[in-house]
Amino acid sequence: MLYSASLVLFTVTLGIGIISPILPILVENMGVGGILIGLILSSFSISRLLFLPLFGTLSDKYSKRIIILLGLSLYSVIAFLYTAVKDPFHLIIVRFLHGMSSAMAVPVIFALVASITPPGEEGKFMGILNRSIFFGMAFGPFVGGLLTDIIDESFAFVFMSLLSLISLLIAAVTIPEVRLKKKSHMRRAVNRRVLAAMIYRILNSIGRGSIMTFLPIYCYFIGFDYTQIGLLIFLNLIVSGIIQPYAGIFSDRRGVILPIVASNFASALALHMIPYSKEFTSLIALNILLGVFSAFSIPAVSSIIAVEGKGSGNIGGLMGYFSASKSLGRALGPIIAGILYDFGGGGVTGIHFAFSGAAFFSLMAALIFSVIIRKPEREIEIE
Repeated sequence: MLYSASLVLFTVTLGIGIISPILPILVENMGVGGILIGLILSSFSISRLLFLPLFGTLSDKYSKRIIILLGLSLYSVIAFLYTAVKDPFHLIIVRFLHGMSSAMAVPVIFALVASITPPGEEGKFMGILNRSIFFGMAFGPFVGGLLTDIIDESFAFVFMSLLSLISLLIAAVTIPEVRLKKKSHMRRAVNRRVLAAMIYRILNSIGRGSIMTFLPIYCYFIGFDYTQIGLLIFLNLIVSGIIQPYAGIFSDRRGVILPIVASNFASALALHMIPYSKEFTSLIALNILLGVFSAFSIPAVSSIIAVEGKGSGNIGGLMGYFSASKSLGRALGPIIAGILYDFGGGGVTGIHFAFSGAAFFSLMAALIFSVIIRKPEREIEIE
């Protein structure tokens, strides 16, 4: 089932990735300011933030398989609506609905796999699932850039819808229902490890949100075409995807603190250097490095949730809250970066402010995580 789930995740995220180099520039060409750019791009994550805990909890109570299939069905329909949107406010609505359908599928697949992961291999299994997502997100921008340069933007959105439909068919055929035994003392609690993971995910995602939002715009400003922009994002994600299963094994053996803290300090430096780089080769190098650094943090922090979720008996609920923490960061990230972009006067100078802010949040993520996870244990009830 691990590899069936991985195939579904790859297919659906390939569709998402196709529009990632197109959407920020499309919004910029609508003539809106930095804050509205951030709001449009954040509406997907805002929707996920609202719906992820709900669907994660429902998947624990009812059927994970049914929720996954419903989410993928909606996903394929809503993806097609991008082709009809011309107004920025209508685009916000479509992005919001798109995020809702995503909340029904991707994190519930993670919860389904995490619930059957052998003890001590959580980092490895989460790394394999994340590899599928990163591969999909890696090939997506490159394919999206090529489709836009060769045909047009509308065809890229149609292709995303078709890929979403394919992922639905794969899931319907290959993903079974998994019935877990109910724990006699099932409780929903957030201990310090879960709290550290969620706060880390919020802060880290704020910083990462600037990459997908303002890296394409920065590259557009300095004269790169869509294919080059897609290639940069491709290299970042493909490198991260290749390394993640091995990074997950590393965190299983050596613990989660070292890979998370060290990778974020290195990421902060790379993020700060991006707007100082105007050559394509230097931006390639920085994006590859960012891919390597993210590969060591993501399986490690995901394994914390997998372990704690299995222990408390509410893996779907915790995965929902964990994914929501990422969505909160991804929702705030473009907005904060947009404010910094406007504060810097827009253009390349505004890009400097946006990426400096991203570097700051990457540092804060590492520092706060290391402080919280070392504090004495205590549990915080969330229900």
